[in-house]
Amino acid sequence: MKKGVGLLLSMLILAATLTGCISMTPLSDAGAFPGDAQSYEVLGRVEVKSSATNSGYSKLYAEAKKKYPECDDVVNVKVDAKKTVFLIFTFNSYNMSGIAISYK
Repeated sequence: MKKGVGLLLSMLILAATLTGCISMTPLSDAGAFPGDAQSYEVLGRVEVKSSATNSGYSKLYAEAKKKYPECDDVVNVKVDAKKTVFLIFTFNSYNMSGIAISYK
């Protein structure tokens, strides 16, 4: 009896660990910089990861301002969705990135 319960428990744990799945899907790629390259300075790349309920450009811009205080805008914004499935549960999150720039 104890062997049967132990075997069943082991099989359930093994099945739970093998049924997870993660996928990344590109959602948006706005690959454009302002027209006049003389009018701005590229500061660097900014990336933020967030849940599906707490995401957006304002979160990316806030991260850019924290990393580069002189930042005026974030351009070339890319958004990727990350979907994780575990058994019957699905978790969604977003990876956003862009280039922080400062206007002259």
